[in-house]
Amino acid sequence: MKERNSVRRGRTAGGRWRPAAFILAAVFMVFSLSLFGEKVFASSIDLDRDCSLTISAGSMMLEELPDANVEIDLYRVADAIPVQGFDTYDWQVNEPFAYRGITIDKNIDNAGWRELANKAANIVLGEAPEGKTEWDPSDSINAIPDEIKKMGQLPDTKIEPLEPGLYLILAHGSDIAEYATTDTSAAPAAGSTGSTAETAAAVGGTATIAHSRHYLFKFSPELISIPARTMDSTQPSNTADREGWYYDAAAMLKPSQSPRLGNLKIEKDLLDYAQREKTTDGKTRLIKDPATVVFDVSVYSSEEEYDPAKPGENRIYHNNVSVVFDAYGKKSVLIENLPAYSYAVVKEVYAGQAYTIDDTVRTETILANETVTIPFEDEYDDTHGGGGSVTNKFTYKAGQSKWGWEQMTDSSQNGTVIQSDATTNKED
Repeated sequence: MKERNSVRRGRTAGGRWRPAAFILAAVFMVFSLSLFGEKVFASSIDLDRDCSLTISAGSMMLEELPDANVEIDLYRVADAIPVQGFDTYDWQVNEPFAYRGITIDKNIDNAGWRELANKAANIVLGEAPEGKTEWDPSDSINAIPDEIKKMGQLPDTKIEPLEPGLYLILAHGSDIAEYATTDTSAAPAAGSTGSTAETAAAVGGTATIAHSRHYLFKFSPELISIPARTMDSTQPSNTADREGWYYDAAAMLKPSQSPRLGNLKIEKDLLDYAQREKTTDGKTRLIKDPATVVFDVSVYSSEEEYDPAKPGENRIYHNNVSVVFDAYGKKSVLIENLPAYSYAVVKEVYAGQAYTIDDTVRTETILANETVTIPFEDEYDDTHGGGGSVTNKFTYKAGQSKWGWEQMTDSSQNGTVIQSDATTNKED
């Protein structure tokens, strides 16, 4: 224990001792975590006592959590050092954080804590390689000293023993190599629990991800200081507080959650094209018979939800799409944003009078972040006469508070893709 005290009373080069009593509140208000724990009443803080941190998942994650393989990495950014004459402590920043410019200003606010957490995360995870938004941070993490690292596994993990200090929390999927990501979105503010205040939204910077079969979870880096002074959530902490300190803290993760999506491409190969000669008034001209092909598309949440005897039941998406040919070859139509691992069922229902329908029902499972293709072929049957169809495209005009529509004879015309809303809507 003598060696630990010696470390805590040292100073980082260029660092300053700063009273922590008035900024502890900001630490707890900035995190998207809910903190609570065992309260110990004492006349003064005991920095020789071991601490612990229990981390659990919020309710939004519980259903998908077993499939998400969430792991917790904990890094001690700074040691707690006593402030002589006061019942509080200051921070002495550890390497490599001090070497990389991490300092804690006595006037730091919520935005400053968010920035500090992001800077610390960048040191641990490294920077995104050029041209990439997700990367494997293992090389950078291996450079962090082992003595300031701890690890745990959800759904509930108690990490102990922990030395008093300021810790960086990084949650990520243990089965994902490239779990570090550049986050340009805003994370939702977390509600308060117990004595902590509602937190502010974390915007931008570096984040970490985990994913289940159907959802992507994104975690902002968080800082937590242990032990913690009890406090009124609307008032800053101060040395006059008569309450004790939390040595065994707990935190609840509140990541952003979004559905994992994939795309479906229906590709049609017209092996031959109908054209004929027609003579009128002694003049012969070539007549083309356009080939219009229509597909019925149904999507179900899983293969088990699809009943061939009752194809209209349980589907989460349904549409008819068409392609029009004026020559033989391949054309395709793309349906985007279908739920990952949903089950697509496609059937060709119309091909005009001159073509043989490829009426085999084809199915495919949608894969996350990929485009799966279902192919069809048609032959010219040597009869004459064209055929056509119209696809109605509806678009909501927000400024006019009304729906507009246009008729499209070809779902693939002008590079058009169909945006699925199957992630939020289910057919009755």
